[in-house]
Amino acid sequence: MSSSGIQITAFSRAQTEILKGIGILVIVLHNFLHNLTPSISENQFSFHPERFSKFYLTIADNPFEIIRASFSYFGHYGVQIFIFFSAYGLTRKYLDRNITTSIFLKGRIGKIYTSFLICVAVYISLGIIKEAYLTSEQVLYWDSLLWKILLISSFIPGQGMMPVGPWWFMPFIFQVYLFYPLLIKLFNRFGNSFLILTAIASILAEWLLNPYLHKSGLNINFMIFGHLPVLCAGVYFAAQDRIRLGYGVIAASLVLFILGNYNPAIWVLGDLTFTILTLAVSILVVRKGSGSKFLIAPLTFYGGISFHLFMVNGFLRSPFHNFAETHNVWWIDSLTALASLIFSTLFAVALRTLDKILRKAVAR
Repeated sequence: MSSSGIQITAFSRAQTEILKGIGILVIVLHNFLHNLTPSISENQFSFHPERFSKFYLTIADNPFEIIRASFSYFGHYGVQIFIFFSAYGLTRKYLDRNITTSIFLKGRIGKIYTSFLICVAVYISLGIIKEAYLTSEQVLYWDSLLWKILLISSFIPGQGMMPVGPWWFMPFIFQVYLFYPLLIKLFNRFGNSFLILTAIASILAEWLLNPYLHKSGLNINFMIFGHLPVLCAGVYFAAQDRIRLGYGVIAASLVLFILGNYNPAIWVLGDLTFTILTLAVSILVVRKGSGSKFLIAPLTFYGGISFHLFMVNGFLRSPFHNFAETHNVWWIDSLTALASLIFSTLFAVALRTLDKILRKAVAR
């Protein structure tokens, strides 16, 4: 750290796991709390000025709601940690290598797609039981499941968040893997100017085109095209052995992030400015060793199960969520969110174990 900024060196695997652990905990708590009554919602895929007003008024009316309100409104930004480190990790590994696209896709997609299919099988099994014994309402939407399994739901109107909200990430990360070999090839040829122009083009596309896509039931933020600035940031940071994150950049990111809660044109910069702020905080806290082992150990654990927990938390929260809704008290909301997290954690560990067993069986 210097007088003009924060010096950044390469993130280790252990440090990455810690940050992923923080990210997944924030995401899971957000997924549970963001639509509890009274719903606050968030400006994740589109901007609505009344949502920040709801966030503010909720806390002003009842300060005890600050935990639920904060996770509800800001928690979705945890996804940006995973988007950034997806590009960061890939670039650290493949920057100086020649990538054969078919081999790259086979390795990357195979690694996560098997886990996803197992998760889908569990979801269908639970859905069949629920429809047969617990409710008269429709639970399973087979067309939505098909689009998600085919990894094309982000291009089908109204299907981005179906049938399980967090699963929007699966088609998106597939698109990242599909385009990454071209992305790194162009970066190696044209350098940082390519990343800057790509990020600017993405921001302009979201600002200018997304209102029209909304009318058709689509959203650029379900696709790779809405997240290119953060992906480009991941590539840029990974390509440097040591760079300086200036205090001016950090301050500007903070100002823009705050203003983005009021202005839709500035809001499109929110994912990128949040990522810069997260990097600054992580360097000052995680990388300086100020965290105790008591804190680091569970964060590392959650970083290790982050993908599986991300896949299951969305459809396992229902009984806990329904219980919280019947009481509508801030401390019950917090306790049921914690109970849902623990239950989903156990399920994620079991899913990861099953995943490993199946992989070993296939590899023989």
